[in-house]
Amino acid sequence: MKKEQFEFNELPYPTLARFGLTQEMIEDLPLCILKEIGKGGYSPVLPMRVTNENGEVIESRSRFAFIRMDSGEVDVVFYPQLEKSPLEAFTQEQQEDLLAGKAILADVKDADGRSSKAFVQIDTETNQVMSVPTPVIGRNLEVLKDELKLSPAELTVMQKGEPLTLIMEDEQGTVGIDLNDKTGIRINQGDSQKWK
Repeated sequence: MKKEQFEFNELPYPTLARFGLTQEMIEDLPLCILKEIGKGGYSPVLPMRVTNENGEVIESRSRFAFIRMDSGEVDVVFYPQLEKSPLEAFTQEQQEDLLAGKAILADVKDADGRSSKAFVQIDTETNQVMSVPTPVIGRNLEVLKDELKLSPAELTVMQKGEPLTLIMEDEQGTVGIDLNDKTGIRINQGDSQKWK
């Protein structure tokens, strides 16, 4: 899959401005965030302001990301902050794990209604339910397994949404699935409490 690159002179500033995000506001974001957005990543959650058809100003909060249309033009999609996560498609146990911040393995339906296995987690800033197909995270776990020489039992712990604490180069480190991370796997120094 080709990773998209966006130049700042091609961004849809008029569309962003309709939602209260001026070009100056975007350009004032920290450089590391601008680079991430330019590579097709998500923005941080930002305050939004839009005027509806009745002339009322509605304020909310949302992430955004840029996409390239078939025409080659760049457009923007928003990931609004929800009051609560839509969890009705999950079992009670899965809902509890998701609300506890865990990434879980679950069946999800795609836009065509087909069901497939995916890792699922709640974006804590927007309450959106994120999902990544299991082969993507599975491949990253395989690389991690080889790199850290993990056992199948240790891999299973992470696949069940639990972080795994190890001693790496004489220091304690914890690794686990976190769909907020670019690779879907996050490694931190310290124990599992610090990781969480």
